[in-house]
Amino acid sequence: MSAPLLRQRGATLIIALSLLSVILLLGAASTSLLMLDEHAARNHREHAQAHMAAQAALADACEDLMRVRRITLERFDARTGCLQQAESRGLCLGKPAHSGWQPQQLHGPQAMTATYGEFTGRHFGHAADIPAPRYLIERLLPGKKAAASSSALYRLLGIGYGRGEAMVALQAVVAWPDTDTASPSLPPSPASCPLLAWRHLFLPATP
Repeated sequence: MSAPLLRQRGATLIIALSLLSVILLLGAASTSLLMLDEHAARNHREHAQAHMAAQAALADACEDLMRVRRITLERFDARTGCLQQAESRGLCLGKPAHSGWQPQQLHGPQAMTATYGEFTGRHFGHAADIPAPRYLIERLLPGKKAAASSSALYRLLGIGYGRGEAMVALQAVVAWPDTDTASPSLPPSPASCPLLAWRHLFLPATP
């Protein structure tokens, strides 16, 4: 066999091995992209679930405020803070510019928030490995220059969870007839919880 023919066969082998290496690299890259897409889709799904759970927690907090418990200023010993008793779980007193709760009181081992349905009797269908939504009802003290009103302002906080570390917190402001006012001319209670504003709230991870 001549030397030129041997060189041609050697070159063909090198080209074939090079093409095979490129195909393997492309396959590995495609697999990595598919795994990243699947991971992103799973994270999106879990955060969407957590968002819906947080919305449900706000709705349960509204139901609690409307039908079950009312927050009067006489229940608080201090100017701000959260009540410690089990029957008052999730009830706090704060100011418009300063919350009456601490971050560690919202979720985790020191949580003082109420669990979904704890006081309203509602049931939230969630998987056993996903924590139930939680909420907090915070009455806001009026400012020094606030005009007299028959309505009190409340800041509601709802926390929803998904699998893994998925967690979403939503905060809403509600105006509700002031139960501290003894005037017989109070307006009738609304049929639904009127949200004046809402926003996402970023919470620290559970310690």
